[in-house]
Amino acid sequence: MEESGLQVSRKAILVVLFVPSVKRDGVTTISQEYWVDEALGTLGQLYGGATAFPRARGVWRDDEMGGVLVKDEPVVIHCYTTPADISDPDRLNHLGSFCRRMGREADQGEVGLVIGDEYLAFRDFSKE
Repeated sequence: MEESGLQVSRKAILVVLFVPSVKRDGVTTISQEYWVDEALGTLGQLYGGATAFPRARGVWRDDEMGGVLVKDEPVVIHCYTTPADISDPDRLNHLGSFCRRMGREADQGEVGLVIGDEYLAFRDFSKE
């Protein structure tokens, strides 16, 4: 696309993070506002900004618990970044650490993160 004399910065990689509303049990609420603020701060620091969309409706199948469906009202956060920034090992490690911390502290079975067109399912929260 031609810039038509405009000076623009282009970020072509979409990062999407799902912030849950309930614990793995599907009943107990978590401090979703806290985690949204933490996620926005992390993505803003790493990639320059992010936008949280109002609650959505979702469901996640917990295969480790016999396939029970966990209904949720996640906040979906979008963040655009550059190929160079998303490939930076330090930034990726920081993002992975955040996802594992949220999974561990919010008692999740999975934390979902999309980078580009790939869904990443964080399930092992033991690492920092």
